[in-house]
Amino acid sequence: MAKGKQQARNEETVSGYFRRLFRENPKLLRSGSNKETVERWLQDHPADKEMPQRAKYILSNVKSVLRKKGRRKKRVHDEQDRDAGRPVQASRPSRHGLEHLEEQIDELMTVARLLDRDGLANIIQLLRRARNEVVWKIGQ
Repeated sequence: MAKGKQQARNEETVSGYFRRLFRENPKLLRSGSNKETVERWLQDHPADKEMPQRAKYILSNVKSVLRKKGRRKKRVHDEQDRDAGRPVQASRPSRHGLEHLEEQIDELMTVARLLDRDGLANIIQLLRRARNEVVWKIGQ
């Protein structure tokens, strides 16, 4: 359904639903599992027996974007500390392998968009699907 029709009927988009859910309960965003989020979806959508695949992809994408925004803010803060001449605590060197992979895929998507958004549209789409799968695996 087009966004205009949904907004005209004052319905929330699927991504808007997940953004609101993560804003209300930030621990779900930091959680390594999507189990609680899926359970909440099923409670809020009683007509669904299980979460649709499209909603899973949207969940993965929104969760990844919000996590990335959180990482950006931390980096900006670290740069400000460096500029102020204060020592910066080193981030934890050990990261979960899948989270590191998610970050690398995000960076590849950014590079592909900067190079040629239209010409690399298929590659960008494949990278987005790969990132969503990685986020989904992190959440299991």
